[in-house]
Amino acid sequence: MRHNKEVYNNHLIDIYGTYFNNIYSRLNSAEEYYPNFREWYYQKVLPDIISNNREFLFDIRDSRVVGLSLVKYEEKKLCTLKVFEQYQNRGYGLNLFEKSFEALGTNKPFLTVSEEKHIEFKKIFKYYGFELTSVKTGLYRDNKLEYFFNQKK
Repeated sequence: MRHNKEVYNNHLIDIYGTYFNNIYSRLNSAEEYYPNFREWYYQKVLPDIISNNREFLFDIRDSRVVGLSLVKYEEKKLCTLKVFEQYQNRGYGLNLFEKSFEALGTNKPFLTVSEEKHIEFKKIFKYYGFELTSVKTGLYRDNKLEYFFNQKK
């Protein structure tokens, strides 16, 4: 009986590993803006998901995942939001924001964005009335800005 439980647990580990690696492969373009993204994902995000401190939220259309967001409950933080390239400019990002707001219990979550992505998200942040609370230089990359929104004072 014990052998069957070990085999079952090993299969679960394989399944979860494949699942989380697949998600990572859809998000790893963030390494361009966050050089330590891989370590953050595997060393912080995954343990937080297992302990229910973070959660992935998915937007699914016609049985396909079109995008996802990652929320962190304790900080009411929207850590990551991505609509996959072939589904962009169809309003799916707004749906992911709304799902994230609902999960976090706020329509003003804490979030940060790189200077390059700030331009891309600027209209959405204005639409939702997000408050720019600080800008930091060199936080993740030398001489690059990171914009902080809705940060508690």
